[in-house]
Amino acid sequence: MCEYYEINAKRYAEETFSADMSEQYQRFLPLLKERATILDVGSGSGRDACYFQKQGYQVTALEPSKNLCREIRKVFSGEIVCSDIQSYRPRERYDGIWACASFLHLQEKEVLRFFEKIDLYLNDNGIVYLSGKNGIPTGEAGDGRYFLEFTEGLVEKILAVNERIKMEELWYTEDVSGREGFRWMNVVFKMV
Repeated sequence: MCEYYEINAKRYAEETFSADMSEQYQRFLPLLKERATILDVGSGSGRDACYFQKQGYQVTALEPSKNLCREIRKVFSGEIVCSDIQSYRPRERYDGIWACASFLHLQEKEVLRFFEKIDLYLNDNGIVYLSGKNGIPTGEAGDGRYFLEFTEGLVEKILAVNERIKMEELWYTEDVSGREGFRWMNVVFKMV
């Protein structure tokens, strides 16, 4: 786990909590049934977990940073699991997985391993939302964080490792915080 989030947890949570994710929510939530269970992977500030909980979903916030878990607890009353996705073994499978800007810190092989074993996490007909930066170099950034560039080639590899995964939608968005030099690739998958 990168020290960046431990050191900068409070500032990171404050800067990201109010980001407008309404377009992404509108593409993900209608694919789920009422009161569905959602795993928010790399919950960060807890922004998305809070939103889903307010909409009546049963949400688990998964976050590897202990300090970010403390920040999430300030705003979110649901279950918080302080773990990374590679180590997490849920007791029950989820209807939806929300991985907003969280898998971009994984190595490509770790992303593919997650999708190989997705039935540990996701119910049949479950939905996955995944987003990452497109147009950045893969590797370590100046602040010590590792970034994986999200490309359509990565999506093809995901689809190749598990025949039960189908892509529902892929689209690009500008950064909601106004940062330039990259765009976000958003993908919705369904397990059939």
